[in-house]
Formats: sequence, C-alpha cells, structure tokens
Amino acid sequence: MFSCEDRDEGWSKIFKLSDFGIKPNEQFYINSLQVALSESNTGAHLQFSIYSIDENFPVFFHSLYPRSALGTRGYGQAPLINGAPEIINVYFEEPIIVPAGTERILVTVHKSVDFYNPESARVVVAGTAEDTGESWYSGCDENYGLTKVSELNNPVPHANFYINVTGEAIDITNSGDILRLSNNVGDNLLRTNMFSCSSSMYYWARVFDLDEFGILTNEEYVINSGQVGISGSDGGASIKFNIYKIEGNFPDSFSESNLIGSSKSVRVPYISEHNPQIVNITFDEPIIIKPAVDKILVEVVREIVWGSGVMFIAGTEMDTDFSWYKGCGAYYDNYCNMKYITTEELGRPNGKFYINLTGNKNIVAESKFEIYTTSICSEFLKEFRVEKKENVASVVWNFGDPNSGADNISTDISPFHDFSGNGTYTVTARVTGNDGSVENLTQTIDVKEPPTAYGINNIYACEDIFNSGISTSFDVSAIEQQVLGGQVNKQVTYIDGAGNQYHTLPNPFTNTVKNRETITVRVSYEDNPCCYSETTFDLIVNSNNLNIDNIEDLEVCDDDYDGFTVFDLTQTESEIINGNSNLVVEFYHQDGELINSINTVNRFVNQEIITGKVTNINTNCSNEITFNVIVIPLPIANTLNEIIGCDDNNNGISEYFDTSNIESQVLGNQTGMEVSYFDVNGNPLPSPLPNPYTNTIPNEELITVRVTNPITTCFSETSVTLKAASQPQINQPQTIYACDLGNGYANFDLAHIETEITGNQSGLKITYFDSGNNQLPSPLPLTFRNAQAWSQTIYARVENELNSLCYSETSFNLIVNQLPLVSINDSYFLCNLEPSLSVSVESNFDTYNWEYQDGTIISSTYLADLMNAGNYTLTVGQNNNGIYCENSFDFKLIRSELPSIVNVEYKELSDDNYIKINASGDGDFEYSIDGNNYQSSNLFNNVSGGIYTVSVRDKLGCGEDFEEVIIIDYPKYFTPNGDGVNDTWQIKGMRDYPNAEIFIYDRYGKLLKQIFAQDEGWNGTFRGEKLTATDYWFTVKLNGSKTFTGHFALKR
Repeated sequence: MFSCEDRDEGWSKIFKLSDFGIKPNEQFYINSLQVALSESNTGAHLQFSIYSIDENFPVFFHSLYPRSALGTRGYGQAPLINGAPEIINVYFEEPIIVPAGTERILVTVHKSVDFYNPESARVVVAGTAEDTGESWYSGCDENYGLTKVSELNNPVPHANFYINVTGEAIDITNSGDILRLSNNVGDNLLRTNMFSCSSSMYYWARVFDLDEFGILTNEEYVINSGQVGISGSDGGASIKFNIYKIEGNFPDSFSESNLIGSSKSVRVPYISEHNPQIVNITFDEPIIIKPAVDKILVEVVREIVWGSGVMFIAGTEMDTDFSWYKGCGAYYDNYCNMKYITTEELGRPNGKFYINLTGNKNIVAESKFEIYTTSICSEFLKEFRVEKKENVASVVWNFGDPNSGADNISTDISPFHDFSGNGTYTVTARVTGNDGSVENLTQTIDVKEPPTAYGINNIYACEDIFNSGISTSFDVSAIEQQVLGGQVNKQVTYIDGAGNQYHTLPNPFTNTVKNRETITVRVSYEDNPCCYSETTFDLIVNSNNLNIDNIEDLEVCDDDYDGFTVFDLTQTESEIINGNSNLVVEFYHQDGELINSINTVNRFVNQEIITGKVTNINTNCSNEITFNVIVIPLPIANTLNEIIGCDDNNNGISEYFDTSNIESQVLGNQTGMEVSYFDVNGNPLPSPLPNPYTNTIPNEELITVRVTNPITTCFSETSVTLKAASQPQINQPQTIYACDLGNGYANFDLAHIETEITGNQSGLKITYFDSGNNQLPSPLPLTFRNAQAWSQTIYARVENELNSLCYSETSFNLIVNQLPLVSINDSYFLCNLEPSLSVSVESNFDTYNWEYQDGTIISSTYLADLMNAGNYTLTVGQNNNGIYCENSFDFKLIRSELPSIVNVEYKELSDDNYIKINASGDGDFEYSIDGNNYQSSNLFNNVSGGIYTVSVRDKLGCGEDFEEVIIIDYPKYFTPNGDGVNDTWQIKGMRDYPNAEIFIYDRYGKLLKQIFAQDEGWNGTFRGEKLTATDYWFTVKLNGSKTFTGHFALKR
C-alpha cells in the first residue's frame, strides 16, 4: 500500500456489528483498538475515530468522513518503526459507546503531519493475506476522498488493513444480569434546545424510582458506570456523576448532605453540535445504593477545566419521566439556594436528557443503621450521627483523615470532626447494636475550607449636592483585588446596605444609604458558592459645605475682531474665596483644560463658559461654579480709500477734498454708532468734517477716524489720507501711418505713443477711447489694428494717479496707406512652339520685382519676358506718407504640350457603339471623328460602322494629332425598293477583312445568299425572286477562327 509523507491520511475498516454477534438491543462498548504498522516515523500524529454509517455510505456532503462520529481518541506522536511490522495496542481511558440499533461502524486511523517536526511523517499501515471486510483509504490518491482500496486510481485490492477494536456488548433492555436505569426510549440522540453557560456551574439530573426497575427492598444496587448524551462541547469542561438519596417530595426536601457517592471527573473533548455522542464514565469505585433507599437523583455536574466551558446535553425524542435542571439561566433569587426545576417549567419541553446508570442488583440483609452528616457551611467542622441510635450500643468512627492525628478516631454516638484540609474523605462507622450485632457503615464526603476574605479599607468620597449625603464618585476599582489577595477561581459577591447583591460593583459607585453605608463582601468557590467567607467595609460621605454665591460674567472689548481677547481672573478669584484661607480655586476652560495663568484668552469665539473649582484643602471636597467670559464685539471701522484733491497751482494745497462719503464708508451697514475725527497729533477735528475740505499740511495729510459704540463704549479706529495731486502736462502725437493689410485695416506701431503723450512724467494713468467713447486697452498694444477702415482717431485721457479728477486729454489719428495695384492675369498660356511671352504692368511705381518659383529674379522693371512654365510673383512697391508699402501678385505661365493620341477605345457590333479618344498633353483640347465637327468631350456615342479618321487638337491652335479607326457593324434593316437608299444590305467596316464571307439565312436556316466583303451587298432576292418583308439571319466568317452572327429586317 502506498503512502505520502507530506499529507494527512486515513486508513479505515468497516464492521457489520451483527457479524460479530452484537444485537440491535445492545450497546457496544469499545475499550481498545489495534492497528499494525509496517513503517512509522515521528513526524506524524495518530488519532482514532469511530463512525456509525448507514445505507448512504460513502455519500456525505461537505465532509471527508461521515458526520456521525461516535468518539475520537488521540494517540499522540507516531512510534518509530522501520523494521518488521508491529501491532500497536491502544486502550481507551473511557470506552467509545456505539448506540444500540447501530448496524455498521467505520473504524479509522488518522495520520496528521506535524509541520513543526523536521522528522519524516511517513506512515504505512500493514495488512494480512486474507480478509473478510472492506478497507478504505483517503489521502494522497487523486480521488481526494474516502475510497475503497480496490477503486483507487492506483488500486490495491488486497491491502487488507490490520485494524480492529475490542469491547463488550451491553443489553439496554435489562434482559440479562446487567441492570440499566434509564428514562429514555432508545439510543437515538437528538440535540435539545437547552442553553449553556461558559463559566458558571450547572447541573442536569434524572430521578429514578428503584422499584420501577425491579430493585426490591432487600436488594442493593451497585452502580458501575454512567452515561450522558452530549450534543456539543467546546472542550474546556469536565463532567461527573453525583448520586443522592431523595424523598417523595423532591425537590423541596433535597439536601446535598444526602449524597451517596460520586464518580471521578472526566474531561469532555470537543464534540460538534451536529454530532451528539454518548459519554461513558466508568466509576473507579462502585457506588452502592442500599436497600433502604427507594428513590435516587442522578446528577451530572458540568465543571470548568479551562477556557470555554460551553457544553450542551443531548436527549431522545421520547422518555418516561421528567428531566431536571439547576444552574445558570434559571433566575434564582439566591445562588446558594438554587432548586431543581423541570425542563417543562424552564420552557424547554424537548429537554429529555439522555442520562442513565449501569450496574447490578444484589440481595443483602437489611441494614439496621445509617450514617447521616450535617454540613456546617464554610467550615471544616462536620457533625456525624448514626440513625436509630436508640438501638446502638457503641460506635467506632474512622474519619479517613490520618493527618488529624488522634482525632481521626471517635467513639461518640454523634461526634464532630474538624478535617485537616480540603479533599474527599471516606468515613466508616463500626456500629454494635444492643442485640450484639455488628455492622460496618461507610460514606464519602467532600470537604473544602472556605476561601479567605481579606480586609478592605473604608472609602471616602465627597457628597455631590450639599446636605444630600450621597456621592456618585466612590472608587471601588481596587476592592476585588484587595479582598481576594491573589486567590484564584473564586467568586466575589457584594451586598450593599439595602440588601442588593452584585457580582461586580459599578465603578464609580453611588451609595444607597446616606452619609455612611456598610458593604458586605462574600468570597466563595466558583464551584461551591455556598462555601464562603465575608468581610465588610464602609462608604463614608464627606460633607460638601461650600456655599458659593453666583459670580457675575466678565465682559471685555474685543481687540482684533476675532472674538478672542485676554481676561483678568484676579477679581473673580477674590470674590469666590471671599477671605476663606482654607479654600483654593482652579479655573477650567469649557473644554475641561486647566487654566494655568490668571490672565487667559477665551478658547471659544465670543463667549466661553469658565468653571471655577473651589476645593476645601482640609476635606479635599470641592464644588464648582460657572460664569461666562464674554467678548464684546468692536464696531467696525471700515478701511477708507485715499482722497485726492486736485492741486491746480502746484503749491501742495487743494481746496477740493470731497469728504461727503467718509462717514457712510467707515460705518457701512452699522447703525447707532458715533464717528469722530482726530489730526495727526490726536487733536479732535470737527465732526462731521467740512465738505469740501482744505488740507492744512501740504501734499499729504493723515486724519484718524474713530467709530464708537455708545452703549458698550468699545471703539475701533482707521485713518484716511488726503493727498494733493497736480494736473498732468501732455503732448499731442503726430498722425501714424501703416500699410493696408486688406480692406483698409493695418497694424500700427504704438510702442512709443505713451512717451510721446506724457514725456518723462510719472504717476500718471492713461486711458484710451475710440470715437464712440468705447474704452480701449491701456496701455495700447505695441501693434495695434485699427477698428475703422482706412482711418481712426484715438482719444487719450491722462489722469493723475492720485486723483482721477486731475486730468488732461488729447487725440491722434491712424491712417491706412493703400497698397499699389497692377493689372495682371492669374495665368498666361504659351504654346510650346513659342520661345517666350512678354508681360507688362503700370510704370508709375517705385520698385518692381519679377520672381520665378525657384527664386530667380527675371526683371526689376514694369516689363518681363516669361520663358519657363511655372509660378511667378510680381512685387511692386511705393513710398507714401513717409512709409514704404508693397504688394505682391501671383500668376503662372502654362506652356501647352502638343496633343498626342494615346489610344482609341471603341465598341462595335452592338446597339451602343462608341469611340473614345484618349490623348496626352496639358493643353485645352477638342475632339472630332469626321475632321469637321469638334467637341470638348472625347466620347462619341451611337457610332455607325465604317472607317473613321479621329483627331484631337489644341483649342489655342497649339498642335493636332490623327488616327484611323474602323468600326464593324451592320444595318438593322434595309429597303430594297429601288430608291437608291438602303437598297442593299452589307457588313460595314470590313476593309481589314477582305476575305470575309457573309452567309444569309431565312428563319428556317435555309441559306439564301453568300456574299464577300468586296461585294456591293444583298438586294433581297433569292434566285431572282424578291423575298418577303421579314427578319433574316446571317453568319460572318472574318478569318479562320473569328465569326459572329446576327439578324436584320427586310422592309418593303
């Protein structure tokens, strides 16, 4: 059998239980497994699983193996085997239970690769030569699923894996020696709707009346094992069985002191919620139910090991009695006084718990005495007694506690014993009766010392509201750490002064009793909350007797319009303390940050709430008061533009300053404000200012303008500058000329226009306008195109930049010079037979330039001889108004080539004969096929048969060419009536075929006439007789291979 080293694998065998004598009414307890390995390495781990399979095997969705796992047991690291095959025996600590009614099981040996181990993970399962079962494999085969070995891609039909299990069959119907106590009908486990908790303990239970299972009053029942169905486990918890004696009024009379015995605790591995399993616990020591006991409670305790303790109990569809529960989720008033309730009362009617016991019953003599234990909670001290003590002569007690020394033995009828430590003790009593009979009694008890509740210091806090006695600020965050003192796995319960219980104190805590409240703290075991110790501490409220009068808000004018300014808190601090030396004040911004300086800037625009924390340095209690710091908005003194007054005599003084808009501009939309004015020395000026105003300081004067809010007295200031400006002195530019670029428009060079107008003056602003008073760009473009054809006047306004009212105006003209014009054609034609062509233009211009297309200058006068065909440019120039303008004219000389016939296309013997003359040359040609009539088209349609001399000639007389064309054709009819017109019928254009033969037939194919190309033609007779008017057919043989046929009409 093959194997792969780097992948997980599985080897399986199928067993039909009936083949091995296991009946449908029997559970199969699998206690051990054997597998033979021919090779094994330590880089792998082994694990064994048992599955129940049905008729659908091996089809199961979304899973490599069946979802019906009955149990899994780990082996750990694979052994090292490299020699002869070895059989590995694996004994299970607890059996895997195969439920009654199961027909077949799949036993699988799983191998998983240990990726953290560098050793090889190769494992090979050995087999036997013969086999009666089926072997299955999954792993490195390409099927990637559980496959019969004979059906693998590489079949191994005789693998015969050596895998087997060993166990015992237990009859669940109580038909044999083994007696099973169960209220469930069948072993078909179902998931119940019972809840679970991850940490708290809880209990599932069943009640059994022993007489209902045939146990007589003179019989004892010896319990060897117990089973519980689990339908989901996170793997972090264990379970154990407790057996109690109960009375008929259960659960009211239930007492843990009536414990008969307990099993060991067994940790439950992970179990899928979709795959309920039976968990079996074999008791290390059998628990004996004595004959005097009529009814027992079988309790399954879920205990925490580590991690998540979530576990769900399974059930069956039907049962014969109630299922009982106590624990988390049942809403008890007192956790230590939990009572059992049925699953119906809990609202979980389908919680039919799968819980059973297996054992034997034996007939015994009736016991005369019984041991009873009184548990004193939270102490090692226990009281014992023997019932029916009136019949007791003497008792010798052995408490199973040798560490207690001589106190381990007692002869009292009802002794107390203080156990030496936590543990499980077996107590025996040798009782001698008054009748001399001797009986040995035993009882097992659990003893735990209560945990320690370490002392806690009282906690102080200041009251929230004066004289309320209540504080919401008790810091109890360290309480649990103090009371536990490092103890673990303990539960802490808090009881306040009103009797309310808490598992966790809210932090901060609010006292429920005024001024002083005592809190009781109870420390208990998590798995036994009734075993506890207690301590107390007090919550003490310090009186907050700080009475602080309200503080007025602080108002300060803004300093820069941003809603923020500096506030001095000195006076406010004095008002709060009011002379009390034991008070200190801290101020806090609205965002809670401490204010470190007595002079602070508000953090919220315009207004901020400041908190003053007043602390009594003796009690450390504090109170708070709030007030506002308010930034009073400043009135707005809007910025004022300079005011320019025109200085008409250049003395720096202007009598024309316009102050009429100062107040409205400085106020904007504000109302109710006062405006005042001050000179540069701060002296007040009249308000409002005189208008017009005459400056008193030459050239420039600065006036301060103040805007005041009369209600808040807050004010803002700005200033206005008065400047005296002189009137510009300007020149008028001369007229500017430019050459026409087309339609009377030209580009004018205005680069120096501004200098011509203003000279070297500075501080001037020039604005330009056209005659329609439309403003033009300023400065004007260096190259300016006129907007009015031929001439345009530009107006210039020159202002003093300080005052637009100080200005001068001028204008200048733009004149467009017309370009010189000549009379010249766009093209000239010259026959190729002529050597040159003379061309002349007007002679009244200053310059001429005749240029051929290759750049050659052929003339500089008004006359030029043109020789070469191509493109020419004539440029003429003329000086006018001081500028030189020139104009250019393009034309071309065309030399006509002599016409030449390239070929003649034609069509003959058809209804649309034509001739098309194709000629070469660059002249303007006309065409003819008769030498007389010419046309511009080279195509002649509806041409009759015959000999033609076609010609092409230049319309300007520059050359002519000829060619002869023969068109073969025949008349479509002829009229042999002797009028000299169409009296005979003959093929036309046969000159090139002198030996051609023509055969004429009637409609029946009778040859009527044979004629030749040189003959005059047929006259319409046959043997001298005139033939009737009708259609006739012909065949023409032009030469040995070329023929054509047709027909024509004879008309009379």
